[in-house]
Amino acid sequence: MWWLLIIAGVALFVFYNSRKKAAASQRVLGAESSPKIAPARPSGQTPPLKSALKGRPMEWVPKGETVIIQGVRIDGGMIYVGERNRAGDSDRPQNALINPSLSASGAARDPSGDSMPYWPSYSEIEPRARRTYLEWLANGRDDPEIGVGYVFLYFYGLEYRLFFEQAEAETNEILAEVKRLISIYGGNNSFRGYAERMLDAAGFLTTKLDQRPPVEPPSSSLFEMPYGVRAYLGRKILDGENLDADDALLWMASSPAVQFRTPAIRCFEELRALWNIRFSKRFPKGMNVKPPKRKLSLEYRAASGRFDASISGKGDDLPDIGALTAPVNKLYGLLAECTSELDAYSRLLGRSPEAKGSIDAAALLPADLMDAPTANPLKEIATVIAACLSEMKSGWMPVKSLLEAINLDIPTTGKIPATTLNKLGAVLDKLGLGFEPDRRLGSMPPGPDDIIVLFEAKGGVIDADSDPYRAAKTITEICALAAGADGEIAPEEIEHIKLEILSVPGLSVDERQRLFAYAKALCRNAPRHQTILRKLSKADENTRKTIARSAIDAVLADGRVEAAEVKYIEQLFRSLGFPAEDAYAALHRGAAGSDEPIAVRPAIPESGTSVPPSPGMAAEKATSIDRKKIERITKETAKVAGLLSEIFASEDEEFVQPPSKVADNMSLRFEGLDQQHGELLSFLLANGELSRPSFESEARRLQLLPDGAMETINEWGFDVIGEPVLDAEDNICIVSDLFEEIQTLEKR
Repeated sequence: MWWLLIIAGVALFVFYNSRKKAAASQRVLGAESSPKIAPARPSGQTPPLKSALKGRPMEWVPKGETVIIQGVRIDGGMIYVGERNRAGDSDRPQNALINPSLSASGAARDPSGDSMPYWPSYSEIEPRARRTYLEWLANGRDDPEIGVGYVFLYFYGLEYRLFFEQAEAETNEILAEVKRLISIYGGNNSFRGYAERMLDAAGFLTTKLDQRPPVEPPSSSLFEMPYGVRAYLGRKILDGENLDADDALLWMASSPAVQFRTPAIRCFEELRALWNIRFSKRFPKGMNVKPPKRKLSLEYRAASGRFDASISGKGDDLPDIGALTAPVNKLYGLLAECTSELDAYSRLLGRSPEAKGSIDAAALLPADLMDAPTANPLKEIATVIAACLSEMKSGWMPVKSLLEAINLDIPTTGKIPATTLNKLGAVLDKLGLGFEPDRRLGSMPPGPDDIIVLFEAKGGVIDADSDPYRAAKTITEICALAAGADGEIAPEEIEHIKLEILSVPGLSVDERQRLFAYAKALCRNAPRHQTILRKLSKADENTRKTIARSAIDAVLADGRVEAAEVKYIEQLFRSLGFPAEDAYAALHRGAAGSDEPIAVRPAIPESGTSVPPSPGMAAEKATSIDRKKIERITKETAKVAGLLSEIFASEDEEFVQPPSKVADNMSLRFEGLDQQHGELLSFLLANGELSRPSFESEARRLQLLPDGAMETINEWGFDVIGEPVLDAEDNICIVSDLFEEIQTLEKR
């Protein structure tokens, strides 16, 4: 019979092992087990009390195991289950402890968690809330509509396991679960803040002190500077190293005291690139920070409020830079500067996220980003334009070709829209290029088949309404018209126009360069020439006489008359409908203020004919430029510009009736904004959206530079409202969301 005993023993062994394997995949509450945990050490611990609860103490259900509670099957583990705390813990049950003996039944549910307190505890919530919680655990723990109180209840157990029981072997899986919860419930700032603090504290344990944390947009739930950031920066400062641009931006993005505006968050990649450029210019050797006396100490305070954990041994000797304010204050202005330059770009992406990388977006990016390693469509455009210019080898090209090269829309018929030309201008501005004709400076907009002249622009301010510039531009227009009157433009004629521009005093190098380009454009666009000449011929007689007189004065301004100049005057007089003999007579009479005849001779190479000097003048001064005379002529010529403006300007440019001249004693319209800028802002309120030329015209009427006026008004907006008030993407207008608020600020 001994063999029967052997068979029975084998059968019992097989049965026991099968039961053991089943228990490993599905743990039914109440089974005997001894949890593997570190000694409990709650803050403010009281002497242990004997519990009246019967049953098993709390135990951790590991990931992958299953329990059944109140008829609800919960897979996945990572929860605490038991009828009481462990020995040595307080008699009050831990928040996350699921007591299976407590009622969790009834038809009612509480998915919003309205019945739960701010710090929920499973033992203290209502039965319907317990049922809701158990079902949420059982159904994947990913319902985005569940009340955040249930998420916190689950989170309390995770932080207890990691920091109180110090289950280091489970660190990665616990942190992965917390990150998953953030991806679902991170929209709640409270939960996100606590969860990120937990990740920060846990990550600090494994982070290398010489490894920079990721430079990322700041979290809206940031309560304090992350420990990893404080340790990294503290280590650099302690070692006497200067902070580089990324270090400084990391500090700013990690400081709860620094508020990042929407453009800085939405366009963080561009902000970082611009920040690196500007920081390097301001701190070429990096920023030096003196280490504070306060030492870094990591204390983790549980979201449940039931325990604190002190993490020591790592970074104990590092300075704690979390409370320093001087470096933050030093950098705040730089952050505000970079953010402001991204305002318009950010608004575009806010309206049309798909516009990123487009020509519209490129036109709004700061020019400095051309040198940044980040993707920038301006770089590609610059390459395309350079290739086009190298093929043309002349600095000019058909405007249609340029628009095609940079992917701007081209009308099939008719004129090029003003918005397209403005975009072209904005892009070329960022590339350091100017072009003519440029409608933004009062030139006639080019047609699709017209020639556009490109030139290097250094960024100097062009005041198109200044007397010297208007006078020079008028001279340029008159001379170009005269040169093109016979349908041919000789190189000598273009050179002569350049000399005429050089003779006008009071012009900057940039202004002269632009006028040179303008002259080339006028001479190249022959069909448009004929149109202008026809319009001039239809002007009234007084206007034509004034133009003729301006041309005569321009020729006589340097005290010499060249044969080529005579030819120009002849052509112009014919275009104006005057006999050529009148041109000779006008040249002989000379400029106003002198009745002496002027000798006109045939062309003599490399020499001119001097205007006879006034009585008493030294002979050697006869050929010198009369500055007073030139100044008078400049002023008179500037008046002619007004007569020509309607001919050279766009025919369909909208006209906005300006208000009456500002009274000298008028009070300020807006608190903190001077009289002229206040009037300009009030004008926008009254007229709504304006074209750029209309806005510029009103600005100059108020004796303001248009771009500077926009900057001043937007700075005032930052001070008063917290954001810019003008939108200058296409036309100029007040940001729609701020229109009513600005109205309330106006003093009527």
